[in-house]
Amino acid sequence: MENQVQQKRIACYALIGRNSGSLASANFFIVAELLKRGYEIDLYGMTNFNYCEELSDYENFHYIALSIPLVQYIWNFLEKLPKKGGILYKIWARVSSLFYFNAMSKKVKENHQHKSYNLTLFLGLAAYFRLSNVPVISWLQGPFQTEKESINKLKKQIISLCGIREYLILESFYIYSNFMTKRISSITDIFICGSKWSQENLCSSGIDRNNTKILPYPIDIDFFQPSKKSRENQENKTIFLWLGRIVPRKRLDLLLETFQELIHENYNVYLHVIGQFSYAKGYKKIIEEFEFPERLYYQEGIARSEVPEIMNSVDILIQPSESENFGSSVAEALSCGVPVIVGMTNGTKDYINSDASWIFEEYSPASLKKTMEKAMNHLDTSRKEISLAARLQAESKFSIVKIVDELEAIFREAISRKK
Repeated sequence: MENQVQQKRIACYALIGRNSGSLASANFFIVAELLKRGYEIDLYGMTNFNYCEELSDYENFHYIALSIPLVQYIWNFLEKLPKKGGILYKIWARVSSLFYFNAMSKKVKENHQHKSYNLTLFLGLAAYFRLSNVPVISWLQGPFQTEKESINKLKKQIISLCGIREYLILESFYIYSNFMTKRISSITDIFICGSKWSQENLCSSGIDRNNTKILPYPIDIDFFQPSKKSRENQENKTIFLWLGRIVPRKRLDLLLETFQELIHENYNVYLHVIGQFSYAKGYKKIIEEFEFPERLYYQEGIARSEVPEIMNSVDILIQPSESENFGSSVAEALSCGVPVIVGMTNGTKDYINSDASWIFEEYSPASLKKTMEKAMNHLDTSRKEISLAARLQAESKFSIVKIVDELEAIFREAISRKK
């Protein structure tokens, strides 16, 4: 038995929080399931940054804090700035990560000397270092060049809403970010991404297809459940939900333009937008200038514990993003029995079916409007059937046990390559 546990020793970096955002929550369930299966996991992180108290009850879990006083001092300073969370945050997050991963590399190597690791696992980003003859697995949030390409594509709109200065800062940041990521891409043995679309983009950037795997993020399908009370459309209105951060490639502009057209044509539609402006905060103008403010409700965020209730209060979740690796809110909606609309370059379309979901073919108001009309017509006649199909799809695709089973197969392959 001791031998078996030693063969399951992992050095890990991840943002973790059961009740945090979608990524941190998914990482929590991945790590918790691995711990249940007997893996010994050392989670490294900045002091108090990604510590997860809920995992501390596992004897085979160890949190190893990395303290760099100067870096922490700068973070504390940025916390006090009025534009907290803007591009300055993103730049410093990238720079400070270099300090922390350097410190993590030294600490991991030191601990490896005392008791060998069998794997290094990075959840949410590409690995920054490796141990000799120990496989490295990086589970990415998305392909390296996604944000940079979208910023170039939407250049005119970003300049119009945010100004040339912010555009140039974003352009420079993502040039640097892509350069750094590509420099370290050779460190990883196996990349995990969320969809076929992401895999194709990784391969087009030079990653060997044999070194890529596809896994969706797991969803807590016991937490995200359909309401016991079915939402009947008594007022003959349709409520759409946007849930997630707001950046240019997510295409809130396209959704609001299409919404205005539907209202002009006398559709009784309402939109609930929940999400923070991560950067390009000039995009707030498109909400402030929306022609029908009484049909649009915006809030910056909600507690994760409230998400199922919100999901169950709407008719359709809509995610018009371009270049989407995997949309967790889509998976969460399906788990709640709520149908979804996504675009052609949204990788989450790999996990949906036509019984509970719709895909629009072009990123244009005409195409999106046509799809929204189709969805509303289907809901009018088959609401209960659609809700059941959505839930069954979530159960078959996003269960924690199923996904960690597949993750373990990737672990075995990575280890066997080193023998």
